[in-house]
Amino acid sequence: MRERSWEYVGRTVDEATETALEELGLERDDIYVEILEEPQKGFLGLGGKVARIRVELIGEWEVLGKSQEESRESPEEVGIESGGIHAGAVAEGELTNGAAKPVKMVNDILGIFGIDAVVEAKDRQDSIVVDVWGEDVAVLIGKGGSTLDAIQYLVSICCRRTGSSSKRIIIDIEGYRKRRKARLEKEAEQLARKVVNQKKSMELPPMTPSERKIVHLALSNIDGVRTESDGEGPNRRVFIHPVEDRST
Repeated sequence: MRERSWEYVGRTVDEATETALEELGLERDDIYVEILEEPQKGFLGLGGKVARIRVELIGEWEVLGKSQEESRESPEEVGIESGGIHAGAVAEGELTNGAAKPVKMVNDILGIFGIDAVVEAKDRQDSIVVDVWGEDVAVLIGKGGSTLDAIQYLVSICCRRTGSSSKRIIIDIEGYRKRRKARLEKEAEQLARKVVNQKKSMELPPMTPSERKIVHLALSNIDGVRTESDGEGPNRRVFIHPVEDRST
């Protein structure tokens, strides 16, 4: 049986959570964090206790050695337009059980903003991907994808707590996440080449756990560099270090 929970420690709960996200290669809304022990300061710096947490996966999400490829099975694609069904779509009541709730929530959010858009859901083996397309949907992305991340987190938590879906919920708006991934990979590779040529460490701007994971994976097969994350909270970033060629 595959392991589904892990324990981590850190000076703070946030630090322990960041360590878990880095090691497991997951995003914050992929996990449920149970605080086992709060950190305690010792007398005169002695006898203190670290924070201890238990991390549990939300949904069927492969960890440690997870394939970077999407499932090769043909996903079941269904869609619904806010205020009406678009051509070729099926009604909300005909959606797969897991996809119905996130699609309804996204449509409710679009209704609050008064945005008319097309929502398409792809029900995959380990995730449900909800794509949103429309003229005015860019406002839901936010600076650096912050609004989009907040919407995804809200929908994911609601679906988990109501038991409507145990799968990972991914929400994208007009392919933003795909474009962001390509841009991060390009920037990281360009900086890695500078690190190799100049033989000195360089750093990228602060990023979210999911963005740092993209950078780590993009540079994992590039000779002459290694990556590590450092910093706390919103200031945590990826550092690229040169590695000497020991084969000569």
